[in-house]
Amino acid sequence: MVRWSRIFSILLVAVTLAGIALPGTATAGYVVEPASEEYSGEMHDFEEITFRNLLPRVMLLHFVLMVLPACFFPGELLYILSALLPFGFRRVTRRTILDDDFRLDLYREIIAHPGAGAGELGEMTGASRGQLRYHLNMLIREGKVAAVAYRNRTGHFARNQRHTDLEQRLLISLREEPSRTILRHLLESPDTTRNDLAKRLGLTGPTVSHHMQDLEAEGIVTAERDGRFVRYRLSEGAREFLNEHKGGVSFPKHSGAEGYPTTRGHEVTSG
Repeated sequence: MVRWSRIFSILLVAVTLAGIALPGTATAGYVVEPASEEYSGEMHDFEEITFRNLLPRVMLLHFVLMVLPACFFPGELLYILSALLPFGFRRVTRRTILDDDFRLDLYREIIAHPGAGAGELGEMTGASRGQLRYHLNMLIREGKVAAVAYRNRTGHFARNQRHTDLEQRLLISLREEPSRTILRHLLESPDTTRNDLAKRLGLTGPTVSHHMQDLEAEGIVTAERDGRFVRYRLSEGAREFLNEHKGGVSFPKHSGAEGYPTTRGHEVTSG
């Protein structure tokens, strides 16, 4: 069976090549003379028809006859398809992902500012929203960058920087207000009450309580009741991380813009 299919494929290729090469087939034409005129016996020259001038259905037929034999041999089909790929383009892989100058700059900004959102990265690189989204998704897809969703924000981290879940949440929180001021205050003044934070932040008591509940639920802050007051302090892991990186974590000049919802390649990682 294999032998006959190979013979059939060879015959199809031969017929196709002959149809293209012989002018009597691929470029054949005819002339219709009016019936009222006598045949003069003169020979008429035919206009040459190139492949591009053929009808679409004829071009499609030639293409099918060229590809059909390769269907019996996957290797030949892959070769034909690879030959049809546009010149001057190459597939982006994990090895070549940083060959692009803009992606390399973007990747360096993410390393220098772990937890930064898309708004901050756009300001750092001067890229438009669409351009930033495209290149960020490529970095995420090829495993160079992780996008971590936390409290309606998306922080970005380089994969070669090892961070635990708690550290990722801390780094994202440090890039927005009022979480950044709360964490800094708790680092300097343990056992802070809600009234202390409200005065420092200029916020109402219920608003401060809402922020503290979120931070407590994420394991960043602990709360302990002391009579009428509730005293807050950093969790052991949060305090250790902030003390270790005190002065070494870069902060935006203003509260970062909201994170954008990434499309293909978006993921929530565990550090």
